[in-house]
Amino acid sequence: MGEEEVATPVKDPAPANKDVPHETPAPTTTVPTKVTKKPIVKNPKKATDQQSTDAPATTNGTKTDSESCGENCDGEFPKEVTNNTLANNNITKKVVDHHAYYTSTFLDGEKEGRHYWVDLDKEKGVVVSEMLSKSHRRAATVRLKFDFPFYGHIVRNMTVATGGFIYTGDYIHSWLAATQYIAPLMANFDTGLSADSFVKYRDNGTAFTVEWDSVMLQDKKDAGQFTFQVTLHKNGDIVFVYREIPILVENIEDSQHPVKVGISDAYIIDKTVFYVRKKTIFEYHRVLFNRDDIKNWTAIYLKALPTCLDYKDCYSCLAHNTSFECKWCQEVNRCSSGFDRYYQDWFNNDCHNSYVSQSNKCSAISERNVSQPPSVEAHSKVDESKDARLGHFGMLSLFIVVLLVTSLGLWVYHAYRNPHTRSGQFLIRYRPSQWSLRRGEARYTAATIHM
Repeated sequence: MGEEEVATPVKDPAPANKDVPHETPAPTTTVPTKVTKKPIVKNPKKATDQQSTDAPATTNGTKTDSESCGENCDGEFPKEVTNNTLANNNITKKVVDHHAYYTSTFLDGEKEGRHYWVDLDKEKGVVVSEMLSKSHRRAATVRLKFDFPFYGHIVRNMTVATGGFIYTGDYIHSWLAATQYIAPLMANFDTGLSADSFVKYRDNGTAFTVEWDSVMLQDKKDAGQFTFQVTLHKNGDIVFVYREIPILVENIEDSQHPVKVGISDAYIIDKTVFYVRKKTIFEYHRVLFNRDDIKNWTAIYLKALPTCLDYKDCYSCLAHNTSFECKWCQEVNRCSSGFDRYYQDWFNNDCHNSYVSQSNKCSAISERNVSQPPSVEAHSKVDESKDARLGHFGMLSLFIVVLLVTSLGLWVYHAYRNPHTRSGQFLIRYRPSQWSLRRGEARYTAATIHM
C-alpha cells in the first residue's frame, strides 16, 4: 500500500513564470466583493447590467436613496446583510475578477440566479443517486459524455460527494476535500437526516449539472435545508447557483469538515522510497470566494481562460495568447508553464532546463529530430549500466531497511518490557490510541468511494 500526503498551501502567491520546486506552495486567490446602493430606475435591465462602483449612483437626475430619505436615513446598511436586505434596499452586486486560469463574475439577484438555474424537475435524463441521497461523507464517480477542460486538462471522471463538491482528480484517495475540487458549497452535509434530501445530476452531452437538493448540516440540523447546484459546460465554464441558503455561510461550523466555495487543482509526485510507493499532492492554484456573500439566488460564473496546454506545437506555443509564460519541451512534446498536472513528467524529462522559449529555435528542433535519430545501441549500453547501479543500490537499500526495522523492533520491545524507563514513558505517551485525524479535513475512506 502506498502512502498519501496532501501538501498544505499557504497564501504567498508564486509567480507563474518561474520554475517551481516540489515544495512550492499554491497561490490563493480570494475574490473581494462590494455592496453598492443603487437608485430605483424605470428600466431594471440597465440597473442589473451596470457594474457596481464605490461612488453613489444616479440616473437621469434621480437622487439616490441616501439623498432622498431625509433625516431618518444614516446612509448605512445593517451589519448583517440578508436576502431581505438586498430586496428591500434595491441592492445589486456584480463583481468581476481575474484568476489567471478563470475569470469570475459574482452576481446577486433573483433574476440572474434564475437565469443560470437548471430546473432538473423539468429535464429529461436526470439521475437521482440513491446512495448519495441517504448517506454522509460518501462519493460516487460519474463518467461524463464529453471532454471537460479543467485548468486546461481534459477530465472525464467526476467524483460527486455528499459534502457539496465534485472531486476532479484521477487518483482517488482519502482526502477528497483537500484539493482538485469544484465546490459550490463544501460543508458537512448529511443527506441521511431528511427524506427530502437528494443528490441528483444530469449530463446532456454538452453540460453536466449536479444538484444538492434540501440537504442538511450534520452538526447544525436546525439551520435548515440548503439547495444549490453546479453546472460544468463543455467549453470549460463553471456555474454555481444557490436557490436556498437558510443561514450565512460564514456561520457554518468547519471543525469536522472544511467549508469552501471555489475551485482548486494540484499535481501529484509519485515516488518509491525503500520499496514503498509514496504519492504527495501539491496544490498549485486555488480560487476561493467570500463565504458570507453567498445568499439566495446568488450566481457565480467562472469563465475558463486559455492555458499553455491548449497549444499542440512549438510555434503556436510560443505565439500563445495567455497570461502565462508558455514554454515548449520537445522531450514530452508539450506546451506548459510548469504549473499543471504533468509537473512530474515535465521535471523528470528536465524540461525546466531544456525548454524552448524563442520561436526561431523551433525549426532547429525539428531538423535535429529528423537528421539525428536516436541510437538504439547507445541507449542499450546506458540502460545496462543503469541496471547494474540500481542492483547494487537496491541491495544496499534493502540492508538498511532490515537494519532499521530490526532496531525499531528491539527498541519497542525494550520500552514495552520496561514502562518506567524514558523509552517506556515515550511509548505510553505516543501510543497509537492517542493518534487523531487531521482537524478540519473530511476523510472519505475507500469504502465510501464508489467508481
